[in-house]
Amino acid sequence: MKLDVLVFAAHPDDAELFCGGSIAKMINQGYRVGIVDLTQGELGSRGSASVRKQEAGEAAKILGINVRENALIPDGNIELTPENRLRVIRFIRKFQPEIVFAPYREDRHPDHVHASQLISEACFCSGLVKIKTDQKVHRPKQIIYYLNHDLTSPSFVADISDFFGLKLKAIKAYQSQFYSGKKSDEPETFISSKSFWDFIETRARFYGNLAGVRYGEPFFITSVIKIDNIFKIFA
Repeated sequence: MKLDVLVFAAHPDDAELFCGGSIAKMINQGYRVGIVDLTQGELGSRGSASVRKQEAGEAAKILGINVRENALIPDGNIELTPENRLRVIRFIRKFQPEIVFAPYREDRHPDHVHASQLISEACFCSGLVKIKTDQKVHRPKQIIYYLNHDLTSPSFVADISDFFGLKLKAIKAYQSQFYSGKKSDEPETFISSKSFWDFIETRARFYGNLAGVRYGEPFFITSVIKIDNIFKIFA
């Protein structure tokens, strides 16, 4: 299956949290979008690998993505090894995406930092003909990095105002992880608190305000953006 966009995430729920609105919008615009979670999130304080797999499947249905797979790299141990790089290359060559989304290179979670570097290296190496797999060589045209917890000046902000509700619905599919208002025997964590749930909306409003819209998601790219019509973009 050829995809237009392939989103890589360190853990199930990262894609929904940090670019779920943009995923929903691209799908609505007719693009084929898939997600590859690098780990099963098995080290999380709440839930389990099997529970999170089920929740990820439900979130995928809500967003309407074309495919979701898992690389089965151990959680908390996303190592920059040739084996892991080849594992990611196989997904890139399998789905032949024009654009890859990856975590931003700076974050408080080591898995996000290592995932960013691993995916960046794999995107380049996937275009090298002497790295052999049983697939067609392919290098994505662009890597777009989604910002995680750190507040970094983005290259651009995507307007997700019409899709913010769907983003929240997809996040709520992860009932084991996030605040729901229901009593739980699971340990309290930063992301399971009501304050984190409030943060999701506050963050979207903050970046949306920067772009002059209600809700936004921030992204970063390392390349220069070419603009053909300055007036159309800025006026």
